[in-house]
Amino acid sequence: MVIGVACGLMCALCQCASYMFSKKFTRDKGTSLQLLMVSHAIMGVIAAGGVTLLLLKHEIGFSALKPCWLSLFKVSMFYLAAQFCCFFALTKTEASRLAPLLGMKILFIALFGIYLFEHRILSLQWIAVLLCLAGAFMANWSGGTVPVSGIICILLACAGYSLSNLNTKILIDILPIENMFMSSLLSAGLTFSSIGMVSLLAAVMLPQFRAAHIKPALPFSLAWLAAMVLLFSCIGQVGPLYGNILQSTRGVVGVMLGMLVAKFTSSDLEKRLPGTVVMLRVFAAIAISGAAILYVLAERF
Repeated sequence: MVIGVACGLMCALCQCASYMFSKKFTRDKGTSLQLLMVSHAIMGVIAAGGVTLLLLKHEIGFSALKPCWLSLFKVSMFYLAAQFCCFFALTKTEASRLAPLLGMKILFIALFGIYLFEHRILSLQWIAVLLCLAGAFMANWSGGTVPVSGIICILLACAGYSLSNLNTKILIDILPIENMFMSSLLSAGLTFSSIGMVSLLAAVMLPQFRAAHIKPALPFSLAWLAAMVLLFSCIGQVGPLYGNILQSTRGVVGVMLGMLVAKFTSSDLEKRLPGTVVMLRVFAAIAISGAAILYVLAERF
């Protein structure tokens, strides 16, 4: 249990660090599209090695994965679209504000659950949705408003991540491995391997991608991949319910990390903010994280 909790908290920290690395890349070295393709080509190479080991260990041939390809395609495409929107949003606002705003994914999970899967939303879950909206408004108005283009990209990112997650559950269920933890790892490996192949092909064929982008993209690639490994390790230790609750601390961690970067480094990735603005962001992050916790617990109990 202790190891699972530690992995969940470290996952939140790695995700927040990756947001800052992506902002640094798009500010200094290239565009959101360049980072998207180069970083996922790097992660794809690493993931392909992991998938090969998993398939050999469980003696699974590629023919056994045939029923999974459509779900894998949906997971990968929705994830890629969401990740691009997330990178673009980081060009419009700070990582410490983006991290809690991504918690608005709960709104889309509720909406997609109602209209696509005919789920019934409980009263406590609607309260969680309203709490999430309140936190989003606080985060948006802390230190100036996010531009409209940034808000649209954040909402599209939340929608894409939600659809990717819903299809991930389907993918995990149909993979030919009974162990949920190993099935989750294989799902992640297949997703990043397939995205990596597309990204590598784009990086090789399109002129705007250069070998010079590989080194600056490495910090984000390694931080994000570490976050994904830690997330699946957390879920394997404490289960998906509490794993997702731990991941929801990302918003609070992002605000605190942003404060530390602004205070103790000369980087301009995060602005030094007045105490009232910092507290507003902290309250917003707590509200959105609390909404995620309440939403999941309402379904559980």
